Amino acid sequence: MMPNLLYPLRKGNDASLRRRVPRDHSTERGAALVELSIVALLLATVALGTLELGMAWSDAQLVNQAARSGARVAAQLSDDADADEHVVDAVEAGLGRLAVNPIRIVVYDAGATDGSMHNSCLRLSFPGNRHCSIYDEQHLTTFSQGNWPPSRRTSSIDSAVYVGVEVAVERPMFTGLLGSGAMTITETAVMRVEAR
Repeated sequence: MMPNLLYPLRKGNDASLRRRVPRDHSTERGAALVELSIVALLLATVALGTLELGMAWSDAQLVNQAARSGARVAAQLSDDADADEHVVDAVEAGLGRLAVNPIRIVVYDAGATDGSMHNSCLRLSFPGNRHCSIYDEQHLTTFSQGNWPPSRRTSSIDSAVYVGVEVAVERPMFTGLLGSGAMTITETAVMRVEAR
C-alpha cells in the first residue's frame, strides 16, 4: 500500500476519513435569517437617520435664506415706519416652501464688532428693548411695532449701522429616530443699512 503523501501523519483507513457526515442545514438557514434581520434593521435605522438629518439640514438652509431676505429688507427700508412689518413678510415668504411658521423673529442692532445680538435681547419677548424688536408667535399674526423703532436705523457715509435678523422655527421630527417632538432651527443674518 502506498503512503498518503497529502496527510503523512494520518494512520488508518483513508476511506473512513473521506466519509461525510450528513449536516442539518435548517439551523444554518435560521441563523442566516436572524443575521439578515439584524443587519436589515441596522441599515434601515441608518437610512432613516440620514434622511431625517438631511431634511433638517435642508430646512436650516431655507431658514437661513429667509433670515437673509429679512435682513436685506431691513437694510433697504432702514428708517421706513413699516420696515419691520415688511421684514416679517419677507421672512414668511422665504419660509414659504417650508411647512412651518416662525416662532420668533428678532430685528436687532448689530452694531457689535461681530454682529451679534445685544445680551439683553437674548431672553426678552415682545416688544424687545432699545436694542431690538422681538416678534413671537402671538405678535406675528397681528403685527404691532417692537421697541427698536426704524427711525433709529439711519446710516450715513460717516457712520455705518448694521441690522440683524434672527429667525427661529420649530421643525417637527418626521421619523422619530432622533427624538420625538420638534427641533428648533435658529438662523441669523446681518447686513449694513444702506445710506440714504
